[in-house]
Amino acid sequence: MDTNQVVRTFKTPVTLVLLLALVLIAANWGWAAVREPVPPRPPEPCVVQQIGPALTPEHVYVQVFNGSATNGLAKRLGSILSADGFKVVRRVNADRNDYPRSLVVGHSEDSPEVVLVRKSLTNVDFKADGRIDRTVDVIIGNEQPSAVEQPNSSVPLPDGTACIPQIKTADSGE
Repeated sequence: MDTNQVVRTFKTPVTLVLLLALVLIAANWGWAAVREPVPPRPPEPCVVQQIGPALTPEHVYVQVFNGSATNGLAKRLGSILSADGFKVVRRVNADRNDYPRSLVVGHSEDSPEVVLVRKSLTNVDFKADGRIDRTVDVIIGNEQPSAVEQPNSSVPLPDGTACIPQIKTADSGE
């Protein structure tokens, strides 16, 4: 047998083995990609809008979380904030139920929406997280916040614009 005949004899089986290895590697990669969890959808960024000389509660979206062992606090505080004019989009339990103090979480301490929510509540701490959607979270801890009797229901805006979240709520008819 000469060299050309040997090459022709082994060329097809070697090519098939290499192609089979390539298909197995691709199948393994595809199966691993299918089994990975779907990443969560990122929040929609807020949109700068001209709203007038002051930010009022109807432009502020709040999520209320119960971070204590007492049932019903998120619903109760959410109702109070709704009555004050805030758009409460969630009233649920927090990720845990042992928060020692109540907490307001928002973009930054001087963000108008955070200032307005903090003016409406007493006995709350603050945590900035730089969120891009400009919603405000209120986490109720074991030391519960109380609503201010007659809150100052606006925060002045120097240029009349504010970054408003683009959230569709069930009661907005959208």
